[in-house]
Amino acid sequence: MKLLSASLSVLLGSMFLLGGCASYPEPVRVSEGTTLVSYQAATQGGVQQGTARWSGVIARVQNNANDTRLEVVYFPSNNSGRPKVADKTDGRFVAYIQGFVDPMVYQQGKSVTVLGALSQPEAGMVDQYQYIYPVIKEAKVYLWPKQQETRVDVIDPWPMWRTPYPYWGHGPAIRIRTTIPTGEKPAQGSGHVENSQQGSQQR
Repeated sequence: MKLLSASLSVLLGSMFLLGGCASYPEPVRVSEGTTLVSYQAATQGGVQQGTARWSGVIARVQNNANDTRLEVVYFPSNNSGRPKVADKTDGRFVAYIQGFVDPMVYQQGKSVTVLGALSQPEAGMVDQYQYIYPVIKEAKVYLWPKQQETRVDVIDPWPMWRTPYPYWGHGPAIRIRTTIPTGEKPAQGSGHVENSQQGSQQR
């Protein structure tokens, strides 16, 4: 019986997180010690109140008369809040943002982190499958820029200068080129935040 109680305590503890320890972006940062409801607490534990901060990838954007419905495929986040996208997911959730969100900016497949107040779940459809979505209201959304890609080129400009002896002659040259992708322009409204525009560079 004591073992069961201990296991239950560990399970409940894993469903709630303390915010403020990780270096999240400013728009979705919370005060030190803030209790955050995990995605598992909402979907498995039936929690419908509290503050939630979840990350994922945009699946659908729907602009309503007064707000925007953002459907997000949930993925666990790393220490900075960026979703760790994988081949499997625990499910989806819905975030409601005040005002208008441009679908050309908040495109399907872009990574986001959402902070807001949990509300009652809502029923919807994923294709022909009926789905119950956890809901975050009054959401603040951070739109992640694409991660930079580093390409390493190994070039041998002097192939005739090699010798059979070690440490003699010229070896291949290495050139590292880092491409920094263009970020997104800030959209209007206080409920959604993107990074300022960055230029593309090559080294």
